[in-house]
Amino acid sequence: MKILQVVGFKNTGKTTLLENMVRLLKAKRMKVAVIKHHHLDDGIVAEGNDTSRFAGSGADVTILNTPSRSMCIKNRTPDLGSQIDQLEGAVDVLLIEGYKHAAHPKIVLTYSFTDGHTNVDDMEFVNVLIYADMRYDESKIIEWFDEWSSDDETV
Repeated sequence: MKILQVVGFKNTGKTTLLENMVRLLKAKRMKVAVIKHHHLDDGIVAEGNDTSRFAGSGADVTILNTPSRSMCIKNRTPDLGSQIDQLEGAVDVLLIEGYKHAAHPKIVLTYSFTDGHTNVDDMEFVNVLIYADMRYDESKIIEWFDEWSSDDETV
């Protein structure tokens, strides 16, 4: 399983880039997983619906099943390493949004569409493959990603 992180501050285009990466991988008939880090607990599930009420009442695990999707909410501190281990062998590529200081290969997005250029010099990122600005570099990133995801070697 190949792993790639996309990191950057708020409104740098992380989600947009990941959506395009997922589409590209699915067009290649690859199995894809995405793990997203969110800085808040609230607002992830629509307030007041049954699922948020069950999770909010303290259920250890709440599973929402619809005709075509399933979502699992676990009321415990997430462990990125364990989540990655669970996906090993089940997907071809794991994309991770966030977790800036994790050691996986990563793309760092450097321009926030709301705040302008972000100073990443002091962030001490490890395993950075690319620093990019989505205003100018999106097509170059996708071209690079297409080649990276086609390569049989695990980075």
